[in-house]
Amino acid sequence: MKSYIKLYGPSIDRAIEALEERFRELNRHFPYGKMVLHAISIVDPSLDMVTGDLVREGREELGDYDYVVKWNQEPTVEQVRGLIRQVDGALLYTGCRYTITTK
Repeated sequence: MKSYIKLYGPSIDRAIEALEERFRELNRHFPYGKMVLHAISIVDPSLDMVTGDLVREGREELGDYDYVVKWNQEPTVEQVRGLIRQVDGALLYTGCRYTITTK
């Protein structure tokens, strides 16, 4: 399953960079497992470790959408909402708006 993100300017380039940085953060792995991930998410609530475990990758896309997020398994509504919170946070200061479609 994938979530497709369409960006609307201004600053689409800055938005793509912000999304790439956010997904690099989500894909970090920590050596001590779930307890460390839980502690990190309490210290820095912007890191949504539950969504991070489920997201396989995020990458820039050419065509109808600007960015695509691949899921490891079919997400629940709450997990998609977690992804939306991550995208909202990443794009907050870019001035860019977006739509997201998960299918």
